[in-house]
Amino acid sequence: MKRELNAYRQVEDLGPATLEAYIETRRGLLLAADKLTRRMRELEPIRTVEEMDLILQLDRDRKLIVEMISDCSYVIEWLETGRRPGNRRGIERRAAYQREIPTDPARLPAVAYRDADPEEAPEADSEIKHLRLMAALRGLTDRERECFSLAHGQGCSYSEIAGLLHLSKSSVGTYVVRAQRKIAANVGNVVVLVG
Repeated sequence: MKRELNAYRQVEDLGPATLEAYIETRRGLLLAADKLTRRMRELEPIRTVEEMDLILQLDRDRKLIVEMISDCSYVIEWLETGRRPGNRRGIERRAAYQREIPTDPARLPAVAYRDADPEEAPEADSEIKHLRLMAALRGLTDRERECFSLAHGQGCSYSEIAGLLHLSKSSVGTYVVRAQRKIAANVGNVVVLVG
C-alpha cells in the first residue's frame, strides 16, 4: 500500500514557464486527478483500517492536485489575456485615481535638475523660487497657508490635515481651494511647489 502512495508522489521538471508548458501541465494534472478518483472508487467498499487510511491519503493528494489545477488555470488565463484574472478592466481603462502613482512633491525639483548642465547650479534659482513662493503665499491667511502647505507641500490627505488642525474635512477642502485661487491671482496661474 505504501508503494502505491509513493507512485503518485513524483517530482518532475516541468520545463520553461510558457503558456504551452502550463497547458500541458494542467492536462497532466487533470489525468492524475482522474486516476486518483478512479482508484478511490475501486477501493470502495472499505473493509479495513488500512484501506481507510489509503483512501484518506488519496483524497488529500487529489485535493492538492485540484489546487494545482486551479493555479495552472489562473496562470493560463493571465498569459492568454495579458491581464490579471478576475479584473474586469485593464489598467488602461481604469479611473484616473487608480492609474496615478502618488509622488512626493519634494522630490520633483530634483528630477528637473537631473538632465540639466552640471555647471548650472540649482542654488542660483533658489533665490528666485523663494521670492516667487513668498509672492504666492502673500495674500493667504494663516489657516489657508497651513492647509495648503500640508496638502501640497507635505502630501497629507484632507482627513490627516483635519485631524492635525482639529477642523472638519470639508473646511480643509475650502481652505485649500481658497488658497489655490489666491495663489493663482497673486502669481498669475504659475504652478508653485510648497515644501
